[in-house]
Amino acid sequence: MKSILAGSAIVGAALIVSSLISSGPVLFKSENIISVTGGAVKLGNIYDEHKVVSVKMIFDDNVANQEFLEQANADDYKVAFKGKLTELADLINKGRKEDEKTTAESLTLTKPAKLEITTAVRYRSEYQPVFTLGLGTKTVDLPVGTHLYAKSIESVDAFLKEQKPQFDSALYLKK
Repeated sequence: MKSILAGSAIVGAALIVSSLISSGPVLFKSENIISVTGGAVKLGNIYDEHKVVSVKMIFDDNVANQEFLEQANADDYKVAFKGKLTELADLINKGRKEDEKTTAESLTLTKPAKLEITTAVRYRSEYQPVFTLGLGTKTVDLPVGTHLYAKSIESVDAFLKEQKPQFDSALYLKK
């Protein structure tokens, strides 16, 4: 008799809990789980997230490769990019006469290169203090004589526009 009562109580409690869950008043914590190639990453509560972009110039000889941006804010990367090109122009201008000096906007390539653009979202969360989810990479060919600043900004802007759906699906706080 006791076993019948205990069984009935368990079945009754299970029915009540399942009806509460299906009707909505009982909520489970959002774990914000991201699927990645090797499995999944559990973020938990997300405190902060940023769209980031990295830009690197790669030469065929791999000797003079230049990293312009490393996870810069995708919404205002242009200032940092121009700053890096200004540093490069200053190095080139050392020892040159005033009328021979170049600027960040007028830098051109003397040998072909590739511009590698990478987009990602960087999270700060409950279970992963810092986690960066890579979204995409694009390589743009830069022939000799290319104006580096204009072509780079054009290429990065186009890739960021192309990546907008991926950014939108990866952002949790800005939905």
